[in-house]
Amino acid sequence: MKSLTYIEYLFLDCISTERPIKEATLFYNLIGKRTVSTMLQCRQYDLEAYFTVMPGMKPTALKTGLERLASDGLISGNDGEGFLLTEAGSAKKADFFSRHAHFSLGTQMEFALVQGVLRRRMLFLIQILSEMLHKNKHYYPIEREAKEQLWMKRLFTQHAGDKATFARAYGEEWRSYLSRLPEREAGLFALQFEGADHLRKTTGQMAGLFSFEEAEVKILLHQNWLRLYGALEKEPEKFPVLASVMLMTIKENGLASASAETTMGYFRNGHGMEEIISMRGLKQSTIQDHFAEIALIYPEFPTQRFLDKGKMQYLQQLVEHKVRVDYREIQKVFPEINFFESRLIQIRSEVAAKHE
Repeated sequence: MKSLTYIEYLFLDCISTERPIKEATLFYNLIGKRTVSTMLQCRQYDLEAYFTVMPGMKPTALKTGLERLASDGLISGNDGEGFLLTEAGSAKKADFFSRHAHFSLGTQMEFALVQGVLRRRMLFLIQILSEMLHKNKHYYPIEREAKEQLWMKRLFTQHAGDKATFARAYGEEWRSYLSRLPEREAGLFALQFEGADHLRKTTGQMAGLFSFEEAEVKILLHQNWLRLYGALEKEPEKFPVLASVMLMTIKENGLASASAETTMGYFRNGHGMEEIISMRGLKQSTIQDHFAEIALIYPEFPTQRFLDKGKMQYLQQLVEHKVRVDYREIQKVFPEINFFESRLIQIRSEVAAKHE
């Protein structure tokens, strides 16, 4: 029997023994289709860690992979009913991932849109400060876009004072974070860095140096970037420079789609739903989808501004008892509830359960 590929094991990792998942649902989650229904299903299936991790994947790749898993008896079902993990599949998955990396951090959904620019800025800053400490002005910047170079100048303006002290503080923060990782993973992570007399390695080169598959290298790097962002959220006082890069970037870009962030900006400035619909010239359903996306991403979303007292009490009971409900169950309690309110109750109960 031919061995499964790493990607096929990742597909296997997305399937559970309890709740059948359809091929289309899994596909849209993996490519990161940014609709409220896909993102809500992602949370309901506990697949936040896999959201957007295969953005360029073709539908045929997933279909072929699922067919292979089914033929090997690792999953059961079909696309109509959905797929479930078999006992054999569960054992094979557990054995493989006891020795290999997989996507496991739910913050992937939170940082999906901003992590690319965050990573670029943090690596670029390493290069700039390293070359500066070595008094080298003649080097090729790894970030060539003018807007990113201007962004760095704004960052330096915010951190007034001795640049050498700033550079050493940044280096110490990286040393502190890397010390939290297993030694081998820390060494792998540092190969992304470029600075004075040091060129970064490609993931292919890293794979050769560490005898990993390139797919596993990418997963290890990806997971450890997410761990960094989590540390910066929880302990910004321990990483003031790194945290400032992240906070500035999130403030400028947001964590949700640009259109949803714009709608939420109007709301924070005191405009109500009807005003925003008029000001933006969009349909009510579109604006409601913007609020739903924000509610999916931000734990501090002001749910009480959209639900009355009775519905808020119902939601609180769901949260306290960790109960998942669909719209049919909500309608039994609130027969006149509208679709947006019903979806908001589903969303906020899911988000609360993941941020205890």
